[in-house]
Amino acid sequence: MKKGKSILLILSAMLLLISCEDPIQIKLDEGSKTYVIDAFVNDLRKDQVIKVKTTYSYFSNQEAPGVVGAIVVLKDLTANKAYTFNHTSNGNYVYPIGLTDTIAKVNHQYELNITIDGFTYTSLATQKRTAKVDTILSIPEESIGPPKTDTIYNCLLIARDKADNNPDYYWLRSFRNDSLIDEPNEVNICVDGTQGVVIDAATDSILFTPPSTFFNFKQFRKNAKVGIEIHSISKDNYYFFIQASAQINNGGLFATTPENVKTNIENPAGAKTKAIGRFNMATVATYSCFVK
Repeated sequence: MKKGKSILLILSAMLLLISCEDPIQIKLDEGSKTYVIDAFVNDLRKDQVIKVKTTYSYFSNQEAPGVVGAIVVLKDLTANKAYTFNHTSNGNYVYPIGLTDTIAKVNHQYELNITIDGFTYTSLATQKRTAKVDTILSIPEESIGPPKTDTIYNCLLIARDKADNNPDYYWLRSFRNDSLIDEPNEVNICVDGTQGVVIDAATDSILFTPPSTFFNFKQFRKNAKVGIEIHSISKDNYYFFIQASAQINNGGLFATTPENVKTNIENPAGAKTKAIGRFNMATVATYSCFVK
């Protein structure tokens, strides 16, 4: 599953939740449409894509069509630069990146402007630092009985967070043979590489701790390529992932009442069509190796 698809699935699931005008009586406008914006931009040396879709009601069977004719501009407020993303197909707006170039800079503040039918939807983000990856360990799974010819391996991420009193929020993405293996309901996030903020650490850096280091408990075969990306995310995007994951997995006997999942896209006054989605600027640490 590709990166953009998983994000759009999470964002589309928000449509049911933002339609809740009352926390008990869920009201859905079956005929309405909503713009869904996936603007997770990063400093990887590859083309950057911002997706702008038109999604109908949650229960609609129609495929979400892309918005054509939008004006998508990313402004680096710190460097006083602007980058225009051009439409390619199906609501994908692309800014080409060279092998030695990036438009995403640590500690820079950015503003996203998306203009549709004369109305400009906006959002602000500050790019945060990321962690440092040391290595990935592959550990053969012990089996009972006769030896197996096809050994299964579990992988363990060894990464370090900068230890100071500035919390760092991370989104970890797992890959097998260069293909993303995460699912929308398996978002792997952490704070300071652990399950909470680390204050007054005794060392300059601290190791990431389980379960974040377990590649969402996926397993690998010998000679498979395993990869990781550690994306820096804002605090509010960290809590968005927590809330969205809770709503996606909300079901069964102990299901709770759905609640509104927040967006950081600001809707302009007078716009007839509401926009939801998330904007984030990420610094990314990457590492890959072969299972041996």
